Amino acid sequence: MKTEELTLAAPDPRRHSEALCDLVAKMWPESGYYQARKACREVYFHHSHYDWQTSRIILLGDRVVTHWGVWDYQMRIGRARVRVGGIGAVLTDGDFRRRGLMDRTARGALEAMRAQGYDMSILFGLDNFYRRFGYVRAWPEVSLLVRTSDLPTEPPAGALRRFRPKLSRQDMREVYNAHHATATGTAVRPTFRRMCIWTEEPEGYGWRQEGRLAGYVLIGREGSRLKCSECCGDTEQVLRALGKLARQRHCDQLQFDTIPYMSELAKRLRRGNCRVEMRYRRNGSALACLLNLPSALTKMQGELSRRLRASCLATWSGDLLVADVREQVTLLIGKGRVAVVPPRKTKHVIRGGDEVVQLLLGTDEPSEVVEAGKMRLSGEAAELAEVLFPVQWPQLSQLDRY
Repeated sequence: MKTEELTLAAPDPRRHSEALCDLVAKMWPESGYYQARKACREVYFHHSHYDWQTSRIILLGDRVVTHWGVWDYQMRIGRARVRVGGIGAVLTDGDFRRRGLMDRTARGALEAMRAQGYDMSILFGLDNFYRRFGYVRAWPEVSLLVRTSDLPTEPPAGALRRFRPKLSRQDMREVYNAHHATATGTAVRPTFRRMCIWTEEPEGYGWRQEGRLAGYVLIGREGSRLKCSECCGDTEQVLRALGKLARQRHCDQLQFDTIPYMSELAKRLRRGNCRVEMRYRRNGSALACLLNLPSALTKMQGELSRRLRASCLATWSGDLLVADVREQVTLLIGKGRVAVVPPRKTKHVIRGGDEVVQLLLGTDEPSEVVEAGKMRLSGEAAELAEVLFPVQWPQLSQLDRY
C-alpha cells in the first residue's frame, strides 16, 4: 500500500455515513452489531451534535479506515460557556493498524477544531495514548454512596410518576439546564436526541408542580445497589423520591455517579453518612485539551470577574499574563473586573504547558495544578491563580457523553 493512496478528509454524511456506522458496530460489538449500527444511524451520528465538517477520517478509495469523531457542544465553567469538541469513536480498521494513521487523523481533527472556533476538547479515553496530542487529565470520576437506611423515610410531596426519559424532551431539558446552570463540566442541552448506544436507558421518575415538571431522577440497578445517573430538582424531594424507590426495590445502597461535587445534593449527603469515591487516572478517562486560550478566557471574563469581586483581591489592579504552549494573553484586572487584552509585559505571569487547561477547568486546587504541571509563576500570579481559577470539580453526565 502506498502512502499517497490514503486521503485525510472530513466525512460526508451522504457518502460515508453507512461506512462509519459499519466501522463503529464492528469495533464495539458489545451491543450487538445490528443494534449498534441502528443506533449509530438514529442517534450517534445523525440527529445529534456530531460535527461532520470538523470530524476527520482517512480514506483508501471509498473505504473508511480511520475515524476521529467530534461532537460539538457548549460546556459550563461556572456561569461561562465555552465551545467544546467532544471526541468519540476513535477507531482504526483492523487491517490498517500500527501504521501511524490515527496520529495523522487526530492531528488533522485538532487543526480543524482550532480553525472552526472550538475552545477546548474533552474525551474519555485509554491510558497513555492521548497525551501526545496535548490531552491532560480533566477531572476524576466521582461517586457518592449512601445507605438506604440513611435516606429520608417521608414520602415525596406530590405524585411520583414514571416516564421514559428522552433528552429531546423540552421540559426535561429545561429542568436540567436550570438545575445545572453553574455546574462546571456539564453540557448545555440539547445534545443527543435520546439515550446513546453506550448508555443503558435508565428508568425515569418525575414530579410536577403547578402543572410543570419540577424535578426527576434517573435510576438503574446493579445487584443490591440502586444507581442514580442523574437527578434534578429540590434536594429534599430528590432524596425522598430515591428513598422510596430504593426501598421498593429492596436495595440497601444508593450510588450517585457524575453528580456535581459542589451541588446542594452532594453537600447535603456529605453532611450526613456517605462514602465518596474519587478515581484518578494520570493519562486516561476524562481528558482535556486547550485549543484556543484567548477565546476561552474571553468567554470566561464574566465568570472571572465574579470570582474576583467575591475574593480578598477584589480591589487588586494590574495585568496578569497567562501563556500555554501555543498562545499567550493578558488579563487586565481592575475595579473588580477582568478583561482579556493582547499580551503585554508584566511582572505577574502564569506560564505553563498543556496543563493550563486544568486551571481554566478547575481540575484541582490551583497550587496543585501549578506544581504538577511545572508551571512558572512570577509576581503575584500565585495569589491571583487561587482567586481566578479555584477548584471546580467538573463532571459530565453519562447521558451527554460521546
